[in-house]
Amino acid sequence: MKEKMVTRRCFLRGVGIGLAALSGLSLQNGYAMTLLAEDESQSLSGKASSKVVILCYHDVGKLKTEYAMTPENLDSHFAYLQAQGYHPISLEQYIAASKGEEGLPDKPVLLSFDDGYRSLYTEIFPLLKKYNYPAMMAIVTSWPDGYTNAELGPIVTWDQLREMDQSGLVALASHSQDSHRYQTINAYGDSNQMLESFSYRNGSYETIMEFKERVSSDFHQSQVAFVKYLGHKVKALVWPFGCYNQFAREIGQQEGFEAFFGLGDGLNKLPGTNSLLNAKRVIVMNNPSVNDFAKILQNAGASFIVNAAQLDIDMIYDADSVQMEQNLNQAINRFGDSKINVVFLQTFSDPDGKGNIESVYFHTDKAPVKADVFGHVASRLGDAGFRVYAWLPTLSNQWLLKEHPEAAVVAEPAKNLGWYKRVTPFSPLISQALSELVGDLMAYSNLDGILFQDDMYLNDFEDYSPAAKKAFLEVTGRELTPETLKDKELCSQWMHMKTDALTNLTLQLIKTAKQYHPSLKTARNLYPSLITESSSQEWFAQNYQDYLRHYDYTVVMAYPYLEKQYDRPIAWLKDLASKALSDKANVKKVVFKLQTYDWNTNKWLSATELRQQQAALRDQGALHFAYYPENIFGEE
Repeated sequence: MKEKMVTRRCFLRGVGIGLAALSGLSLQNGYAMTLLAEDESQSLSGKASSKVVILCYHDVGKLKTEYAMTPENLDSHFAYLQAQGYHPISLEQYIAASKGEEGLPDKPVLLSFDDGYRSLYTEIFPLLKKYNYPAMMAIVTSWPDGYTNAELGPIVTWDQLREMDQSGLVALASHSQDSHRYQTINAYGDSNQMLESFSYRNGSYETIMEFKERVSSDFHQSQVAFVKYLGHKVKALVWPFGCYNQFAREIGQQEGFEAFFGLGDGLNKLPGTNSLLNAKRVIVMNNPSVNDFAKILQNAGASFIVNAAQLDIDMIYDADSVQMEQNLNQAINRFGDSKINVVFLQTFSDPDGKGNIESVYFHTDKAPVKADVFGHVASRLGDAGFRVYAWLPTLSNQWLLKEHPEAAVVAEPAKNLGWYKRVTPFSPLISQALSELVGDLMAYSNLDGILFQDDMYLNDFEDYSPAAKKAFLEVTGRELTPETLKDKELCSQWMHMKTDALTNLTLQLIKTAKQYHPSLKTARNLYPSLITESSSQEWFAQNYQDYLRHYDYTVVMAYPYLEKQYDRPIAWLKDLASKALSDKANVKKVVFKLQTYDWNTNKWLSATELRQQQAALRDQGALHFAYYPENIFGEE
């Protein structure tokens, strides 16, 4: 369907776009080897694991859209699978192998076909019988026997579906009852898929309860239709456009669905719960020839290379909506002239750049709102082909300090308090307040990831807040005082407690965020000294190895001039990268964020200098890059 068939992450394949100042930089074709595994689940049995490619097709016949294929090319795909020793498996086999109940043949592949075109029966079913290949077909259950759409063309009938269902080759799945469409999600008229987003109507956002009632009704009606026309429920739910949230998935489980299929490049590792709850399917587009199809299979595990820029909404926001749109267009065009593919988007207002946050840019009743524009900017960026991460401060939210002054971070002596005014991560009240805030951010925004701001630290003189003292006493049985910490063992224990408190807070916020966007990627800013100086964990209560374990990406603030490395910026960067990537497994998880502006001299760095810095990092094996700040209105 034409109404935004391709949108955001649901159908995205790493568009290569980025900083105008770096337009000559190589992105290494935009892809490397696997975009970091999302929450790999534990094996459910001792059986040998399998990696399954799931292919997602649509219509077969006339090439009316980029999702259609000719029968000849589909036949050539099937012949290629046969010749190359691939083994198409059934939905039942996939579910059983995910549960660890049985193994799979070598080179397993699951074929799936979406929507409910008549060609499922007239073109695809005959080919399945010709090759004796099983397949899954996802049906929008309100479409057969009554739905008409000029773009879709004829729809498969229930009689045809019943015949295929009884053939033993086809497993039918729900593609929803009537949620294969988009809805308005904010006052700007932006839209998103119905099973992931909360609608916006008559000036109000849909509540979680209203969303759940709507989705529950849809899924129930879909299963009722299958029982009515086929005599049984179906076991799989295929998300329209690949989009969903955890609330929808839980409702799906209540309606009897066992397996859930989205979209996304990557292999599905079986056995494991993730292969059932969040199966990834590689979408087949543009009627690929057999040679192109071979490349699709070869690159099924291909991963995304991050080339990111941070965008300050402060820079583009204007109370005049026309002017703001012009500013936003300029930012999009500037990114589009280069190779940025990820945008770390500011969620908060910080016009003076001090990092002590007074208000936010998204709809919430948990904080002061400067303007409800974040969701709109995120949608515009997503529609333009960028993956959007919410760039989020946590401890430096000043309204939390005003509401909970007892939760302020305390230093001993007081003069050594850190540069951000922060609340303590040891306070349960703060954790709850931040979780609620993140819930609102996620509920009303189209997002691909979250980046935690660098306010997530505690220096070596912090934290002596009441909540921190209580935590120390509960664990050690001692009062927290500077004198107590002269004991080296207690001091070390306290350092690890602080590190864990900060990390655990982010993990709690990630858990909240993934209720709304289950495939959300996670990143956190890291100070470079955590890599270059062994004693630095004590200074910040951060740990590089913890970052690598807990987040998809560790964003290293590789700012040579902020670190006063004017005499040796290239050597400093090389040393940083060499240490960060001493374990080559880290290459896929570390993003080096370069400064594009020298805050000490108030000058923008030249494109030539940035290329030299990036080249120095690449020489040490660096793969992912980010840049901050972005000079949206600059000439270069």
